[in-house]
Amino acid sequence: MSNGALDRTTFEAIEAYVLDRLDADERLGFERRMAADPTLRVEVELERENILAIELGGMERMLKEVREGHSEQREQGGGWTTWLKYAAVVAILLSGALWFTLRPSASERLFTEHFAPEPGLPVAMGSTAAHAFNDAMVAYKLGDHDEAISKWSVLLKERPSSDTLRYFIGCAELNAGRPERAAPMLLTVADQEGSAFAQKAQWFAFLALVRNGDRNAAKAIRFSPGNPYGAKAEAILSEFE
Repeated sequence: MSNGALDRTTFEAIEAYVLDRLDADERLGFERRMAADPTLRVEVELERENILAIELGGMERMLKEVREGHSEQREQGGGWTTWLKYAAVVAILLSGALWFTLRPSASERLFTEHFAPEPGLPVAMGSTAAHAFNDAMVAYKLGDHDEAISKWSVLLKERPSSDTLRYFIGCAELNAGRPERAAPMLLTVADQEGSAFAQKAQWFAFLALVRNGDRNAAKAIRFSPGNPYGAKAEAILSEFE
């Protein structure tokens, strides 16, 4: 198993194994795969931890309701019937039902599997020629995306045709979890002839639309034959129903 993102088949196999939804032969085959693949074993343990965290969060909320319900029932003279009702709900919770409710959507999963943030440009120390831009780039690299956007937006008012500014503002919006803002900004760069950022802007705009669950808009993006991200986009669309 490679060190890259999990493919959909492997992800679903891990989920089925952890949730005990495999038959005996499938389980045996999967355990043989794990025995030969230490990376797969790590992924299985991570999935167990994720499911446990979700279930414990749900259990905490449920126990709070039980305590509150018990207090009300004591005041109203209720008895074992109420406790049995909550016990049944807790049992369902522990069976994994909450996991299916809270599991990530296809768009969220596909975005997470394929998204790698734009690292940004090198910042020349001591340079004063582009101090404002570099200052924002430092904020971007530190994860202060709102600060970077604010500073680059001021520059964009002065240079509205700058593909560099629009590209990095779009990337910062995407990194900040705002794909609906990122996509239109990135698409203006993707459509700008001669831009050095056009191909990557098109890819990030595509991912932003996927993350936003807008399959039709994502499908409408036409990658040029020379764009190295075109094949990845086709693979994502084949899974994005």
